[in-house]
Amino acid sequence: MIKLERILVPTDFSESARHALSYGISFAEEFEAELLLLHVVETIPVGYASDLFPVPMAEVFQEMSGYAKAELAKLAALARERKVAVREMVTQGKPSAEIVRVAREETADMIVLGTHGTGILDKALFGSTTERVVRKAPCPVLTCRLSEHEFVNG
Repeated sequence: MIKLERILVPTDFSESARHALSYGISFAEEFEAELLLLHVVETIPVGYASDLFPVPMAEVFQEMSGYAKAELAKLAALARERKVAVREMVTQGKPSAEIVRVAREETADMIVLGTHGTGILDKALFGSTTERVVRKAPCPVLTCRLSEHEFVNG
């Protein structure tokens, strides 16, 4: 018997990630599992960042975190409408490493994440994150592509 108690759904707020969220919510509903929504604010190398941003990096992180928290709250509301227990987290670092770290620390039973279906750059960047997560995750990973065979409605 499959037992899911905690499902991690990383999001970058893209259409693909939102699609994966629908799967995460459905699994959480079905198994009465907790949904953990995660957004990773990517760390920008300091030398590069200081050229681009004349403001201190702590301020940049705070600004990006504020936006992420507001967006996560909207996504969490969708889950709560369906009576799913949900927690929201914002971390900073390399997305694949943070996703794996959080999955391990939070003892996630499954990770559900999307893959970008548009743009060569998006595929290359997110595809490599997905690949790293699949290779290093401490639990099963469900990757959800847009416009594929669907077994979840909504």
